[in-house]
Amino acid sequence: MDGTLDVDEIWKSLGTWGRYQRGQIFLCLLAGIPTAFHLLGFAFIAYRPPFQCQETTVKDIIPHRELHENNTYRFVYNKCSIDVYSNETDANSTLITSTDCVSGYKHDLHHDASIATEWDLFCEGGELAELTQTMVILGQGIGAVLFPSLSDRFGRKPVHIFCHIAVFSIMLGSAWAPNPVVFIALRFILGIIIPGNGLSIAIMGLETLPVNSRYLWVIIDQLCWTTGCILVTPIAYIFRNMSWRAMQIAFAAASSYSVIEYWFMEESLRWLLANGKKKRAERIIRMAAKMNGKDYESVIAAASTKAQEMKTFLKSNDNGTGDSPTSKEENMVDSNNEGKDVLGETTPEKYNALTIFKHKRILFNSLILWYAWTTVSLVYYAMYLGSTSLSGNGYINFFLMALVEYPATFTQWYAIKRFGRRKSCLIFHGVAGVSLAVSTVCQLYTEDVAALVPVSLVFNYVGKYAITAAFSTIYLLTPELYPTNLRNSGLGLASTCSRVGGMLAPFATSVASAVAWLPGTIYSVMCLLTVYLTSFLPETSGHELPTTLSELELWYKANTGDRKKAKESVES
Repeated sequence: MDGTLDVDEIWKSLGTWGRYQRGQIFLCLLAGIPTAFHLLGFAFIAYRPPFQCQETTVKDIIPHRELHENNTYRFVYNKCSIDVYSNETDANSTLITSTDCVSGYKHDLHHDASIATEWDLFCEGGELAELTQTMVILGQGIGAVLFPSLSDRFGRKPVHIFCHIAVFSIMLGSAWAPNPVVFIALRFILGIIIPGNGLSIAIMGLETLPVNSRYLWVIIDQLCWTTGCILVTPIAYIFRNMSWRAMQIAFAAASSYSVIEYWFMEESLRWLLANGKKKRAERIIRMAAKMNGKDYESVIAAASTKAQEMKTFLKSNDNGTGDSPTSKEENMVDSNNEGKDVLGETTPEKYNALTIFKHKRILFNSLILWYAWTTVSLVYYAMYLGSTSLSGNGYINFFLMALVEYPATFTQWYAIKRFGRRKSCLIFHGVAGVSLAVSTVCQLYTEDVAALVPVSLVFNYVGKYAITAAFSTIYLLTPELYPTNLRNSGLGLASTCSRVGGMLAPFATSVASAVAWLPGTIYSVMCLLTVYLTSFLPETSGHELPTTLSELELWYKANTGDRKKAKESVES
């Protein structure tokens, strides 16, 4: 197996949905379900129920009770304080003192139902509950910088396997955390590790399909993630009368298969070819051909022929067949010379995250992507974490928030096929922005007009539906805007920026309790601004994944700004 090979032609010759590809994609998808448990199960593990100060006595509040033997006292129990008055009636009563909840807190859950109830994370310690999730997001920001670069350098498989086993170990260990400090520290480490697990597997799945089927990976991946989100509710409900530690163990158990995953998962073929790993790539192609009932030599011949045709075409362009820079760039795009990996004497190009900052066009597109990721992360996680505090049953609200992701996924599938990646982003962000604005306005008048309560909830769910589709679409678009050896780093930096929104999301409920209309207004404005900014990005539908930076820059020039093609391809 010598010379240049067209990776997409390999997958097509093997059969896009052959037995080998189905098996590898299944393993990739399987990782999405426990990831939902690890990130969103926290909504129940750290649930803080409605509460107020526990009943107490005068002796606990007023040390020198003998000085007040002839007085009667009236206690007013607030959420975080107790007011003591000198008479049992309101008339002529005098406020003697106001103190904190000296006897603890009163709520309708058992002692260890959540970390909030076990460790009394209500008033003075209440910020620790939000800080726990914030530290997870902060850790994800660090991990999203660290592990994607390692994945681009050492391969998708080793990074994923290491991180998945580490996630399982940390989740399991968290069930024995003796205090909030240890629990927060473990959650922070978990946040660092999760991107190495999730991002590497996302890229591996994307690189296992040819150009015309890539979008299906994101659709199916989103369905598996949604299934994981939905399963969080029944698991939490089953363990509602047990300790949160039992619930934590149940969530951790979903990743227990990670200890045997190494023997079933293969490395990304595209990564192996892009990095000159000839023998490993040949072994995988031979195995895939055998599993799919294809002839190995025929697969290699087809891939070599396609690559040579593209090479000849590009060489003729370089010798002067293109009359202008513009036509040359457009020919480069139309040739679909993406994903070609040269084995043998050619040295693979190496990039790192700093490469993005050295090229203005790539940096400009990256800045837009980073803002879009910040927006979708803030809105998506804030709506999930706040769902247990909405009107009605917290389990049902969380379940419905997860359930709307199914229609969102199928809508995204249709939109991507009909409109392409970029226009789909515009549509979904626009729907989310308008829906959340309407929900916020309705919420302001629910006290005066009770009928607006269900209307506000409906538009809130529509907003969640739209932001889910937007999140999944931007997840698909982002790696397609970077070359092979920069793809994971580009996705990692975008994921890192999204952590800014994710870190703020846990505090949205507290902000809403003070200024009810503020969170929804912020969400709406950010979504609508994303609509404007995303319009500057190029469309990636119908284009194979770029391999080198030079190919990417030529493609950018032919598809962005004034030199954008008059007719965009919306093929996927």
